Amino acid sequence: MIQGEFSKKAILEKHINLRQQNQGSVIFGLDSFAEGVDLKGDNLTHVIIVKLRFNVPTSPIDKTLADYLESQKRNPFMEISLPDASLKLIQACGRLIRTETDTGKITIFDNRLVTKFYGKQLLNALPNYNIVIE
Repeated sequence: MIQGEFSKKAILEKHINLRQQNQGSVIFGLDSFAEGVDLKGDNLTHVIIVKLRFNVPTSPIDKTLADYLESQKRNPFMEISLPDASLKLIQACGRLIRTETDTGKITIFDNRLVTKFYGKQLLNALPNYNIVIE
């Protein structure tokens, strides 16, 4: 099943049906699967995040706010983009742990978590996960 050809709901239902029949199933989803997905237990055991999601202030409102912050000698990236990316990362990681008994693995391929000054801040904002950097 390919995202775009089927609804998110249809993909999730097919996945759950396959898992209930003890068959393998992998969902390769984009940003729309980072929110509003509630797969408990063995229905979700691994979340892979390819890239951190930073918004670029392109709308007139966002651009105006960024310009205002800059005029006040403030940093729009630190005050708008980074907190927003942090929230999106927490949300995406939160797909994995839905109940107290859920376990699994989160893999983040974006090396900015270890190469950029803000990486530690993003990692520290996550819930109390066992973090391994390889």
